[in-house]
Amino acid sequence: MFYKFKKHDMVSKKLFYLFVFSLTHLNLFCQESYNGTLKVSLRQADSIFVVNNLSLLAEKCNVDAAKAQIIQARLFNNITLAATQVAYNTEYKTKGGKQWFDFSDQGESSLQVQKLFLLAGKRNKQIKLAEANANREEENYFDLLRTLKFSLHSTFYAIYSLEATILVYNKEIASLQKLIEVFQNQFEKGYLSKKELLRLKSALFSLENEKLGFINQLIGSQSELNLLLHTNNLHYLPQPDLNILESLSMEPLKLQVLIDTACVHRYDLKMVQSDLNISELNLTYQKAVAVPDLTLSAGWDKNGGYIHNYNFVGLQFDLPFFNRNQGNIKAAKYNVESARYKLQSAVDHVKSEVISAYKGALENDRLYHQFDKNFVKDLEELNREMIKNYEKKNIGLVEFLDYYDAYKTNAIQLNTLENNRINAFENINFTVGKDVISNK
Repeated sequence: MFYKFKKHDMVSKKLFYLFVFSLTHLNLFCQESYNGTLKVSLRQADSIFVVNNLSLLAEKCNVDAAKAQIIQARLFNNITLAATQVAYNTEYKTKGGKQWFDFSDQGESSLQVQKLFLLAGKRNKQIKLAEANANREEENYFDLLRTLKFSLHSTFYAIYSLEATILVYNKEIASLQKLIEVFQNQFEKGYLSKKELLRLKSALFSLENEKLGFINQLIGSQSELNLLLHTNNLHYLPQPDLNILESLSMEPLKLQVLIDTACVHRYDLKMVQSDLNISELNLTYQKAVAVPDLTLSAGWDKNGGYIHNYNFVGLQFDLPFFNRNQGNIKAAKYNVESARYKLQSAVDHVKSEVISAYKGALENDRLYHQFDKNFVKDLEELNREMIKNYEKKNIGLVEFLDYYDAYKTNAIQLNTLENNRINAFENINFTVGKDVISNK
């Protein structure tokens, strides 16, 4: 049964095309909202990232500050100088001299110098502690670099995959819009049922909504990349080297070698090892604190001693009868024991991560190479033929939409498979702490 085109149908049609027009141009509007478009390779992105990333720059300042503490630890304690002078001479009338600030032989003046000497190697132990803390801060910098670099690469490839996926939707939507325009004319002439036209419009509406979801993901990924590169709202177009990506292989990689490499190069593991080293150095320092330090002094007193112009030298140190730093030593021992447990736990965690990343990469690489790369191209060609056959009414609506949806689904799945494979390789580099797989 065919339907005549009525007034309320005209209103519905206008509203529908207004909605479709808004969604279709959303991607274009999003790009226009950026300050510019920049094509960037992964190597270029890495270079910008190392120079511009604010988190890295802030952590670099922390490294420099920790190194400055080494300079401070190497400095010797200053000599203390004390000087006194009588302000008012109460006996100036009977014994002579000046009333105020009497520097004469009748007045009182004194000088004293003191120097603290750290015993039991405290100064050298403080230097070693400062060096260990600076080393740990540097390891924290490189671990942050490892983490942010992984995020950068993941975002880079996510944007590339999302752009490819949106392009699939653009092709699908454009061809379906043309088909609807043709069928709209046929419907207005009474040659096509309203049910079939509405089914096509519903399919277009679903495509637009699905595309909108990917566009929102792309906006978030673009914002993340701008944040990582500290750029001002640029629209990045990633340009990966597809030949290198295609040639990546798991064959040269051995699991035990990866685990051994991770134990050497993972900076978060090195940080835990540094924590143990710092705890051990702190224990030796706390034991040294139990040894009293020595203060030497020398002075001169003009009239304050039992003789005129009294000269003296002095020696001062604490008697360790009560406080021998027992509490701090005991706490330091527990800290060492705790650090050893944490180190063993960290080693187990690193091994587990490497094994998981290795297995995941094997599966993703296996599935990728099993997939026929020409399948989507053949399906795309078949899809064009299906459109022609549907226009000629050689096939029905249900069969046409099934093939149409099959092409879209498989094209998107291929993009997802490629992205998952690259992320799996990146995850190996991340868990090992070294670029054992180069994709630049």
